[in-house]
Amino acid sequence: MHIKRVELSHFKSFGGTTAVPLLPGFTVISGPNGSGKSNILDALLFALGLASSRGMRADRLPDLVNQTHIGRRSTAEAIVTVTFDITDVAPDLIIDRNAPAAEEDVDNTIDIEATQADEADTAEDSAEVQANSSDSENKVVPLPTAREWTVTRRLRVTNQGTYTSNYYINGDPCTLTELHEQLQRFRVYPEGYNVVLQGDVTSIISMNSRERREIIDELAGVASFDRKIKQALEKLEVVREREERFRMVEQELIGQRDRLAQDRLKAEKYQRLKAELHTRNEWETVLTWRQQQQQVNALRQMIQQDAEAIQQFGVQVRQLEETLQAKAQELDGLNARVKALGEDEHIALQSQLATQEAELRQLQRQQQDLTTASQGTATNLRQGQINLQDQQQTLARLMEEIQVLQQGELVTLTRQQEAAQSALAAKREATSAIASASQAWVEEQTQRRRQIEDLLRTLEPQRSEQVRLQERVSQLTQQIAELTSGVQDLAQQMDGSATPDAEGAAAAGSEVEIQRLAQALADAEQELKIQQETQQRLLQEQRQKQRELDKLEAQTQAIKESQGTQATQILMDSGLPGICGLVAQLGRVDPRFQLALEIAAGGRLGYLVVENDQVASQGIALLKQRRAGRATFLPLNAIRVPRINRIPDWKRPDGLLDYAVDLIDCDDRYRKVFEFVFGSTAVFETLQAARGQIGQQRMVTLDGELLETSGAMTGGSLTKQRGRLHFGTVEAGESEEALALRDRLAEIDQILSRCEQRIAASKVAVKAASEALLEARQQHREQELQTQQAQKQLRQLQQQRAQGEARLAQSQAELTAAQSRLAELAAQLPEQEAELQAQRDALAALEQSQTHSEWQQAQSEVQALEQQLSDRQATLQAAERRLRDFQAQQERTQLAIQQQQQQITAYQQQQTQQEQQQKTFATQQAELNTAMQQIRQQLSALDAKLAEEKGNRDRIEGQYRDQQTQKQQLEWQREKRLETRKERQQQLVVLETEIQTQVAELPDPLPEIPEESDLEAVKKQIRSLQRRIEALEPVNMLALEEYNQTQERLEELSNKLTTLQEERTELLLRIENFTTLRQQAFQEAFDAVNENFSEIFAQLSDGDGYLQLDDPQDPFNGGLNLVAHPKGKPVRRLASMSGGEKSLTALSFIFALQRYRPSPFYAFDEVDMFLDGANVERLSKMIKQQAQQAQFIVVSLRRPMIEAAQRTIGVTQARGAYTQVLGISLEPKSASV
Repeated sequence: MHIKRVELSHFKSFGGTTAVPLLPGFTVISGPNGSGKSNILDALLFALGLASSRGMRADRLPDLVNQTHIGRRSTAEAIVTVTFDITDVAPDLIIDRNAPAAEEDVDNTIDIEATQADEADTAEDSAEVQANSSDSENKVVPLPTAREWTVTRRLRVTNQGTYTSNYYINGDPCTLTELHEQLQRFRVYPEGYNVVLQGDVTSIISMNSRERREIIDELAGVASFDRKIKQALEKLEVVREREERFRMVEQELIGQRDRLAQDRLKAEKYQRLKAELHTRNEWETVLTWRQQQQQVNALRQMIQQDAEAIQQFGVQVRQLEETLQAKAQELDGLNARVKALGEDEHIALQSQLATQEAELRQLQRQQQDLTTASQGTATNLRQGQINLQDQQQTLARLMEEIQVLQQGELVTLTRQQEAAQSALAAKREATSAIASASQAWVEEQTQRRRQIEDLLRTLEPQRSEQVRLQERVSQLTQQIAELTSGVQDLAQQMDGSATPDAEGAAAAGSEVEIQRLAQALADAEQELKIQQETQQRLLQEQRQKQRELDKLEAQTQAIKESQGTQATQILMDSGLPGICGLVAQLGRVDPRFQLALEIAAGGRLGYLVVENDQVASQGIALLKQRRAGRATFLPLNAIRVPRINRIPDWKRPDGLLDYAVDLIDCDDRYRKVFEFVFGSTAVFETLQAARGQIGQQRMVTLDGELLETSGAMTGGSLTKQRGRLHFGTVEAGESEEALALRDRLAEIDQILSRCEQRIAASKVAVKAASEALLEARQQHREQELQTQQAQKQLRQLQQQRAQGEARLAQSQAELTAAQSRLAELAAQLPEQEAELQAQRDALAALEQSQTHSEWQQAQSEVQALEQQLSDRQATLQAAERRLRDFQAQQERTQLAIQQQQQQITAYQQQQTQQEQQQKTFATQQAELNTAMQQIRQQLSALDAKLAEEKGNRDRIEGQYRDQQTQKQQLEWQREKRLETRKERQQQLVVLETEIQTQVAELPDPLPEIPEESDLEAVKKQIRSLQRRIEALEPVNMLALEEYNQTQERLEELSNKLTTLQEERTELLLRIENFTTLRQQAFQEAFDAVNENFSEIFAQLSDGDGYLQLDDPQDPFNGGLNLVAHPKGKPVRRLASMSGGEKSLTALSFIFALQRYRPSPFYAFDEVDMFLDGANVERLSKMIKQQAQQAQFIVVSLRRPMIEAAQRTIGVTQARGAYTQVLGISLEPKSASV
């Protein structure tokens, strides 16, 4: 794309209509000063809307119309049309009628006239835009019919000074925004450097570093991110306002709910206690009545039982007295008999019996062990005898088999072998005699056989060949049929197989899907990268803010220590008795006077008020002990107040509000403290009012100005100082900076939490997209493999078909040759077979003779005898081997029998010994049992006798004591029952009277009462409930319903607050992401422009240079400097360079900007005016080099620039009236304009 033509009609110095044709490449416009050569570039700016009227060297837009033309008619017009050649522009870069406006591009456009013009131009341009938008609002630029694209601007001015300005694209009206939108599609940017005027180079040199950095901002599209951040901040502010309103309502509702909660709990408790009290009263009534009924019945039963028991007790006492007398006499007789019997004999017999029992138990254990051993020996003996019998039977069987072999079978076999040997020898002698008699016959037979064999050697190969050929013919016939069928099948498979084109189309579709998934993965990775960079930036900011906050806290701590507030805080926390508090805590002031009184009090607000000097002394000792600093104490018993000189009311000056001490609201006991703090300080409304009384007394104004009696005046701007005390506060509040840091840290924590969630979600999305892309690529590879396999299979089928057809032709040729050979053999074989048959017949006749038969018979008999002899020898050898096996087995069995007999003998001996021991043990046990039996009999007799006597005595004695006790008990119980009976009769009368009264008070119906409830517990519960109810009164019963309504509103509000909090966090994260993208875009543009600048500056000046940011960590916090190192000179910044060096450096910067965001055309207006010849030559070479990629239009008067151009357009002013244009071709084969 390039500018093909510029048409100017009555624009500035151009009268009439002038067309300036332009070609691609490097074009220079040159002419005398004042000829209007720069007006061609102004026309470009005018038509494309790239500059305001000031930018086109005019105060107002009407000044752009040719002044001669204005004076001739009532309405004058200036028209500029720029025609572009868009042959090489893609159609999708041109806005279609049905294409929606690109919101992002429109947002990025900048109305130059609205931003760079002064107030008057701004008003004119806004009127112009409104005029255009009224006619073409929401209009879409049409597509060009040819490969040309024209832009026209028409400025119409009236004699009254009003004007209208309209834009047209291809003849259709449009707005400036629509024009800029389309220009951006063609890479022509309003904020770019497509047209560089004389003042642009100077402006780059003269602008400050921040403005220079803003050029990179515009280039990187930072304004777009700033706008998005601003929109997000506006939304965030709305959310914050709503959140604050909701928080206020929430606090009110929480307070109301908390108040109602107490009332609700109280009301619920009151209701619950009332109901429970009513229930317990009913229970009490019923339980009292039931208890009285039970008491009456129980008393009647007990009275009856008491009468019966008293009578029974009397009878029992009399019976026991008679029994006791008889028992006493019997007991005396038994005691005498027991004493007469001794006990020594009984003890000796028991000891002897115990010894014999122990010996008996020992013998029983030994006998039990012996019995177990005997049983094992008997078992072993029985098993040995069984094994011996088995082995003896085996030995007998072996001896029988050996005898049968030795006496029967071996003898028979030996005789048969000898007979066979004799028969064979005899037969061999007879055969030898027959063979000598038939020698001639044998020779004739041999000759016949040789002839037959010769015929067979000739005939057999032919027969074999015939058979082979017949089989081959059959095989070939079958093979030909199979090959024919196979070729047909292959043709069908080739027709039915998938075509490579279809497989290729599927692969192409999968490639599109892979590209889509790859783009999705790239987007997800980009989102993850943005979130991670945002997280890193926020973490860095968090660390920085935390360090700043720590520093502020340390400074606050130091201030507290220096002011003494730290020491006073320690004293107040120590619990020392007698401390009243700080001066700031003990008084209250109106907010209107708070600043003035705090300024007047100064550091005395931090003094500590104590009861007496003793407390002050203890506080000082405590501070020394803890090394906690110093403090000033005001003991109430020792403080002396200065006399206050008050001005009489009639002398009160204007502006005096009151004395400071009178504006304090405090306890009377602390009044002296504030009189000491303020003295006679007066509070004035303004400084102007206080100045009239300066030097007479101490004064303070509402704005905080302090005037001392010495004449000193203190005042100025006020900032919130860290550590300063205020009335009504215990300690100094935090500074605004610290609070802002804490808010920002909390905000960062909230954003980081959401950012971590986004990072986790992005990682999941990246993983999913990566897996999907991997799967798609795998499917694509599979489709490619299938395509390749299909192609390979098709080639194989084609190859197999070709091979099958070749084999079919080969088989058919081979079949023809085999059939010819078979015909030849069919003619030769019958003759040879007839001759062979004749020889066989002659041989058969010869072999049928008598001699031949005898000899053959003899040979057969010899062979049969030899075979018989061999069989009998083998049979004999087998019988001998069996005999040897039986003999070896017999020896082993005999040895086992001997060993088994020895074991049996040992078991028998052991069994005999065990039987003898058992007899000995039995005898000893019998003797012990007999002795023990005798001792037991003696003991039994003695025990029986003694036990009988003792038992009788003890039994009688126990019965006597029991009966005595029983008698006493019966007498006591009888007396007790008499008293109890009398008392119960009295109680019965009282209860019957009470029951008659209680029946009328019972509830109807009777309530259900738990079985475990008793009357006393119910009465205690009633008393407790009554006390609790009285303690609760009065009670707000409406709080029950009001609390539920408030809680519902609070829950609804909490949900809204949660939603707002989520929205706020999302907005904060969005702002941080925009900030990250903003920094990324700026850094990317800066790095690219820096690299371009270094390269271009090296070409223009033979030196080196670079761009330098004031704050690389936060580029937007500083500016941008151009640092250059011209050849042979030290490194310098732009401000310290000469005029030519500044121009070269600024031009290098402009070229770097253009290279970063290239455009199809550039226009320079006398940018070489401050350069010398050598530098102009370098600049022209640079432009010539750049002209290979874009169209360059340069206004210049310098010879090197004109010579380097491909063509030159001359501009002059004919007879001082209008500007005229003519062209000069500077390159061969170029047409003149």
